Amino acid sequence: MVTSKIDYSAWRFWFDVAQYIIIVATGLYVWTSSRFNASTKDIRSVEKTIGGIETRVTRLETSAITYKDLGPVYDRINDIAVEVAKIEAVKGTVDMIQAWLMDNGGKK
Repeated sequence: MVTSKIDYSAWRFWFDVAQYIIIVATGLYVWTSSRFNASTKDIRSVEKTIGGIETRVTRLETSAITYKDLGPVYDRINDIAVEVAKIEAVKGTVDMIQAWLMDNGGKK
C-alpha cells in the first residue's frame, strides 16, 4: 500500500489565501453596492425636490403679473407725478411770497 504524506501546512496556507481573497472581494462588493445605493437614494431625493420646485414655479408663472396688469399702475404713477409737480410749483410760489414778506413785510 502506498501512502502519501499530505502537507497540511501548505493546504492551510492556500486555504488562508483563498479565504483572504474572498473576504476582500466581498468587502469591495459591499462597499461599491452601498455607494451605488446611496447615490440612487440621493438622486431620488433630488428628483423629488426638483419636482416640488417645478410645481411651485409653474404655479408662479401662471399667476404672474403681466404688462397689461401694470398699465393702470403706470397711469396712476404718472397722475401722482403730475400732482407732485403742481405741489412743487405752489411751494415755489409760497417760498417767493415768504421771502418778499421777510424782506419787505415789516416796512410801511
